[in-house]
Amino acid sequence: MLSGKDSGGQLVNEGQTLTRLEALSLYTRDNAWFTFDEQELGSLEVGKIADLAVLNGDYLNLPLAEIKTLGSVLTMVGGEVVYSDPEHSIPGLDD
Repeated sequence: MLSGKDSGGQLVNEGQTLTRLEALSLYTRDNAWFTFDEQELGSLEVGKIADLAVLNGDYLNLPLAEIKTLGSVLTMVGGEVVYSDPEHSIPGLDD
């Protein structure tokens, strides 16, 4: 999606790539539209379900090849913590 390359590293979508912000939006906010869940999902707003992941790196600034190495240090579904990486201290969570 970002590089235009397939899993084997071959260029298949030259000139048809997305920016990092476009890709992030498609997989988060815009994805709720496809499932008709815009009123409950897709963005962090009062009254919406709080699903989020805190990543172990900076998605917007990592070299493109390193994005696939990103992982979650904290994952919340429906406002509840479902995963917390024991290697990372989360202020307020570990108290």
